[in-house]
Amino acid sequence: MVSSEIRSAFIPFDHEVGYERAVALAAAYFNEFGLRPVIVAPNKAVLEFNERLKHYSKGRDVVTPMNENRSRVGHGVPVLIYVPALKELELGLRHANGAPVVVIEDQFNSCVAWADETGAINLLEAGKVHAVDRTPEHEELLEAIDFAGNNGWSDDYGKRDLRKLLAEAKRAGWLNKDDIVAYQLVKGRHHHYHSLVYLQEEIDKAAG
Repeated sequence: MVSSEIRSAFIPFDHEVGYERAVALAAAYFNEFGLRPVIVAPNKAVLEFNERLKHYSKGRDVVTPMNENRSRVGHGVPVLIYVPALKELELGLRHANGAPVVVIEDQFNSCVAWADETGAINLLEAGKVHAVDRTPEHEELLEAIDFAGNNGWSDDYGKRDLRKLLAEAKRAGWLNKDDIVAYQLVKGRHHHYHSLVYLQEEIDKAAG
């Protein structure tokens, strides 16, 4: 596995930068450390709309939600995650399994909460490292939500405890879906896609 000293990185969407330059920045970052990433994308068709990505993907594994069951890509590998929604972000992080990733954000799906949670370097802002600043009580509540999900929050006890904790989060002003899901993606044990979708639905219900 790649050294954990190499930080994951984030390229937020920027109209002026565009997706092709974002791929160039990601490629340069991986090259700096001598890493050869696999690519995770929504589908292979997106490669046709980005010449840099199309070129960069030649000879590399490209994993999508549609071919993941046929993919031979293992875990613990560097990953370039291109314009992900939640499904692709979870898929890419699962393959990385702690190895460095670079996320190129889609204009319609924010990945800022993930970047904050993981402490990613922002490749568009020199010297910026994302971070979160929580009280110990807030951190304990997120840990409790994770602990409640023994079966992905789908058993009766898990549902009960999750709903109680989400109500507590709402009262405290911490009922932020992106924040809670990002915590699960980075630090939680129940971060598979279908489990996260259920968690999102419960957060929406709690928000009323």
